[in-house]
Amino acid sequence: MRKETLESFVLGDVLRARADSHRTEPFLKFRDGELSYGDVHVMANRLAQGLIASGVSKGDHVAVMLPNCPEFVPVIFALARVGAVAVPVNTAHRGELLRHVLYSSDATTLIIDGSYVDRMPPAERLPGLGRTIVRNPDSKAAVPLASLLDHGDDEPRAGVVFSDLQAIMYTSGTTGPSKGAMCSHALALTCAYDSLNFLDRWGRTIYCPLPLFHAAGLWDGMMSALLSGGALAVVDRFSASRFWDDVRYFDAQVAMSVFSMIPILLGREPTDRDRDHPLEMFYMGKSVLDAPLRERFGVRSVETYTSTEAGIATGSPYGEWRLGSCGTVHDERFHAAVVDEHDREVEPGEPGELVLRPKQPFVITSGYYGAPEATAETFRNLWFHTGDKVWRDEDGYFYFLDRMKDSIRRRGENISAFDLECEVNMHPAILESAAIGVPSDLEDEDVKLAVVLRPGTSLDPEELVEFCTERLPRFMVPRYVEFVDALPRTPTDKVAKYRLRAEGDHGITSSTWDREGDASPAGQERTA
Repeated sequence: MRKETLESFVLGDVLRARADSHRTEPFLKFRDGELSYGDVHVMANRLAQGLIASGVSKGDHVAVMLPNCPEFVPVIFALARVGAVAVPVNTAHRGELLRHVLYSSDATTLIIDGSYVDRMPPAERLPGLGRTIVRNPDSKAAVPLASLLDHGDDEPRAGVVFSDLQAIMYTSGTTGPSKGAMCSHALALTCAYDSLNFLDRWGRTIYCPLPLFHAAGLWDGMMSALLSGGALAVVDRFSASRFWDDVRYFDAQVAMSVFSMIPILLGREPTDRDRDHPLEMFYMGKSVLDAPLRERFGVRSVETYTSTEAGIATGSPYGEWRLGSCGTVHDERFHAAVVDEHDREVEPGEPGELVLRPKQPFVITSGYYGAPEATAETFRNLWFHTGDKVWRDEDGYFYFLDRMKDSIRRRGENISAFDLECEVNMHPAILESAAIGVPSDLEDEDVKLAVVLRPGTSLDPEELVEFCTERLPRFMVPRYVEFVDALPRTPTDKVAKYRLRAEGDHGITSSTWDREGDASPAGQERTA
């Protein structure tokens, strides 16, 4: 494992060092060009000087609502060099959700793409937002982002240190409004650094079809490439039809992914080029799909336990992976335990909540911005409560089970929604599913499945229940089934199960089929 000191984890300083050592080497690759380390270094300095001239100073909160574009990364570095705090904004936000992020983060400046400007709430609802800078503006009245490049390229010296805030990253849990996690330079860069060591990604080209406003794309993608001296290949979004052509074009050895991408790729028709590519691993996938990925594409799926609030808390030493496990505790950075509802540690093999304590300063969030009650609840008893249910084996390997709020208790049995969904998703007609607990007339809860079908397929609920009955314990077989066009998502691409539970009568709608009740509108065959 390569060694670095926490004091060296300052974003602007790392870019300067890489620009000195890798000035002409590619840092950011796009389908239509690339930027070298030297290019990004100079562009970041000019943007930083432009921001200072516009009135941005150290400690200011600057919201960034940009797509995956050539300006995104230089803007993040420019803010770091000014000592301002970046607030990346999901580009799907609009209306009240957009206002919530801008207002609750105390953003004083917004850098936004011209295509999103019409989503902005009225100015009177954002009294603290003093200036807006627009990439590709439609109006001459707007301040163009490009105009910031007209200033000098001297590097600002704001005296930024590793413990300073680099960003407020909005995490959308499944239980309510998004919260802004306060993330230091040390947290962001140790997360990136640790992913390099756990996955041996030093010097690799990383393919990133994930949005850069998420920690996965920004930290594990861009910052990992930065630390390693490798390149980040950036595309606007994930496309199953273009995925492997992109991998070959960019000569990428690592692909950033979310779990939902992998079943989509596995579900496509096999071709004679399935192994004609340089890719070695998916990162951020689930290792439960490692075998089919290796069999078809010759690629591994490597899993760690990673969160915006704590970076990489668990991971397996390179090559020592266990199927379904997110690895062992990162012993240099964290204490970890599995606890019951009273924060008492449970024995190996028993499920409980994963809790963490840092061993080093500022490698975990300092809390949720403007939300002291949520911060106190999350850090109760001096443990950071992840909200995730896991178990640990005798050798110290952790296995993710479910979000704590997503567990289902039926007939005295605890059901892992994750396990249930994995089995259901094996049906050839199903693209993805979400299991939730709904109120039962008897006791505990009943199981409901929300199901998205693959294009061009059809399925009726009786057939799905029969499929489940053949593969699952009786208590896990769903009572309710509802076919939906898409599952609701949080800004961090998690399934927003709280929205499923809020529909209709505690999750039961007029389109929900009940295998114990009368025929309903959803009781007919569904075609996608």
